[in-house]
Amino acid sequence: MPFSYHIANGRRVLAVLACVLCTSQTLPGDLGATTAPVDSSEVVGDRLLAEGRYRAAVRALQLSVRRQPDSAQRHRKLGAAMAKDEQLPQAVAAYERAIALREDYAKARTELAILLTRLDRHDEAVQTLERAVELSPDYAWAHMSLGLLHFSKGRYDKALLAYEQAIDAETDYGEAWFNVGEVHLKQNDYPAAEKAYRRAIGVDSTVAKYRNGLAASHYRRRDYAAAVSELKRAVSFDSLYARARFNLGNALLRTGQREEGRRQLDLYRRLEEEEREISSMKNTLLTTPDKAEIYHDMGMVYSRRGQYDQARIHYLQAIARDSLFAPSYHNLGNIQLRQGRIEEAIALFRRAIGTDSTYVLSYLALGNTQMRVRQVPQALASYLRGLEIAPDNARLKRNAEMARQILAATKKQR
Repeated sequence: MPFSYHIANGRRVLAVLACVLCTSQTLPGDLGATTAPVDSSEVVGDRLLAEGRYRAAVRALQLSVRRQPDSAQRHRKLGAAMAKDEQLPQAVAAYERAIALREDYAKARTELAILLTRLDRHDEAVQTLERAVELSPDYAWAHMSLGLLHFSKGRYDKALLAYEQAIDAETDYGEAWFNVGEVHLKQNDYPAAEKAYRRAIGVDSTVAKYRNGLAASHYRRRDYAAAVSELKRAVSFDSLYARARFNLGNALLRTGQREEGRRQLDLYRRLEEEEREISSMKNTLLTTPDKAEIYHDMGMVYSRRGQYDQARIHYLQAIARDSLFAPSYHNLGNIQLRQGRIEEAIALFRRAIGTDSTYVLSYLALGNTQMRVRQVPQALASYLRGLEIAPDNARLKRNAEMARQILAATKKQR
């Protein structure tokens, strides 16, 4: 079976660019961008954005912009919040306003380019980044992002030059070193690829994709044992990294470890299916960004993968679009419960019931949580209210009977 280290170029560049946009980067071109005084609306907007409450963050930052309409930084922050909230055309306008106010605002240009890439406006994205590096030649992130766009179109020499310019601006830029390795691997220059991957690993030895890249070069040179070693490290750092599971499975098969190889390939198939689900729903959001059900379904996939922070953000986005969407309140309650926040969980289960009095799952969850903290009479009441709606629900019946028995035993002891 073939060893694979890439997803399709278009998907890869979009995924990587989206990732670097999600993790805000502070590089030399950001200096001087925070000289304007902040007000409470800007501070609140920043906090809400960090908490994943994107729609509320947009409202706060819109107020901040109205209060200081000539602040490039505030328009950029508004653009970032709008992009997170899937208000993509409005986000483009906010970024463009930030750049109009401050032409050399490299961070705003880079984030705008990433957004344009998502909108399949690749030529405009390239032009935006080329202007960014022209005005701010020491802004490493813009060089690296430009390299990713060139790589996605097969312009490997231009990609390599952009990555090297990113490294010139920031010597210990692990992401850029990794991408240098990707170019050399594409060109079958394995020594150069391995040197670059090792430089990336030297910057951060816990990044799974750096190990996966190095393993790809080992595999191509038929050093399967070395590939297995790196890939085992990769999946230990990121157990959800589907490509590394696939590659590890194939490398294990090559070394005669068939049972474990097949197990890794089974894991890969499950993870890849989940990633396809998420990707499909993200594409759907481009045309229907205000459908609560899509965000909720994405939250469920993230929950299934154990990515509870991402799940929480998507449930919050569902509620921002439909404040009466009981399933998302319920699932937020489950996340709180998993994290041991009992009072918050109870409040969210009650909120779900308040928005939809027929949502049986929340009566059951509320009762179970009340039982957990020995609120047995309240738990019984919750089960009984659920049974009024679903009289044949076996779990409600069983748990209600258990609560009755506990109450009866307690009464006898008195």
